Amino acid sequence: MKNAPLRPTLRNLTLVLNLFAVLALIVGFAQSAGAQTETVLYSFCAQSGCADGAVPDSGLITDSAGNLYGVTVYGGTGNGGDGVAFKLTPTGDESVLHSFTAGPQNGYEPIGPLTLDKQGNLYGTTYRGGDHSYHVPRGDGTAFKLSPDGTETILYNFGATSTDGIEPVSGMVMVANGDFYGTTYIGGVYSWGTIFRLTPEGVETVLHDFANDSTDGGNPWASLIMDNKGNLYGTTRSGGTGSLNGGGTVFEVTAEGSYSILHNFAGYPSDGSFATGSLTLDSQGNLYGATYYGGAYGKGTVFKLAPGANGSWKETVLYNFTKQTDSCWWPFSNVVFDAKGNLYGTTFYGGTWGQGCVYEINPAGELTVLHAFGKGSDGAQPYGNIVLSQGNLYGTTDAGGAYAAGTVFKITF
Repeated sequence: MKNAPLRPTLRNLTLVLNLFAVLALIVGFAQSAGAQTETVLYSFCAQSGCADGAVPDSGLITDSAGNLYGVTVYGGTGNGGDGVAFKLTPTGDESVLHSFTAGPQNGYEPIGPLTLDKQGNLYGTTYRGGDHSYHVPRGDGTAFKLSPDGTETILYNFGATSTDGIEPVSGMVMVANGDFYGTTYIGGVYSWGTIFRLTPEGVETVLHDFANDSTDGGNPWASLIMDNKGNLYGTTRSGGTGSLNGGGTVFEVTAEGSYSILHNFAGYPSDGSFATGSLTLDSQGNLYGATYYGGAYGKGTVFKLAPGANGSWKETVLYNFTKQTDSCWWPFSNVVFDAKGNLYGTTFYGGTWGQGCVYEINPAGELTVLHAFGKGSDGAQPYGNIVLSQGNLYGTTDAGGAYAAGTVFKITF
């Protein structure tokens, strides 16, 4: 199997998480002051056997009432503890909507974010499981639907042919006619991933096969986003013309199905590389995102892409992360912005306790650390997408918390 996602060895993760919690208690410096307050809304693995889930990789989505939804890679009441879909009220009451179970007829180990429709159904993807195992003995992954009562329906089993995409780690975006669009991390004609369309009836069409060479990106990890014209935007971790072995790309798929690369990441020191978080659009059609590597100090960047004449796009690096005392570095998540134009995001490492940060970048490009993770029973190592809802910022951490299995956190301004 080529280029498996760069994630921890899953079955041995509990020991690693406990080690992170111990290290967080050892490090001792004062945390950055500010008017904002961080609250741990929920610590996973609070129930016996982690029946409530563990390691919430995907991040969160929210409904109009302020309820939060997400998935965990592990935990639940399934045979192997292979993840859950959960709901969390604004006050922190968790309910498990579904426990995933390993097996040829089931998807399991969900990683990508969920999608919610107007009827309250949730849609997502699993990294493993399903009927096919062309590349992965444990299954090439699935797309699923969860009804409001938690009943699961498998919409599609990836790996249906030798050139189908496999390992759909990014979740799916739903469009007005009910179709879904998403990416697979590997698989396809060139084994470097695909962009696919999936109808509500489960009919899949591969729209693009990534080549991972000087003409194209490879290994898409982040969720797709859509503008009001029906155009899709996403990123790849590798490939393209920039940097050694390709620093990744930003791409567009138009509503008519035309694929093009908007930017090739050049990597250290002039540009970022290895984009992992989903993009964000503003009202002028500019794209914003973060890269895990690259930049002036090799620790990642926040960037802006602005549309220009004749289909051109211009990139601006808004911030270069640096590994200095108490600084934040290696951003995995998306960025979101408020009405004043401030950008918010998280980093996987750095901060006073070494376990990651929540940051704000103002329109002048100045970064403020809003919260440093890792002290006591706080969360550690934020990874998944964040959301700004009802004036508060919400996200998840992969580690830390009261039971060292990750948290959902809230930043109140």
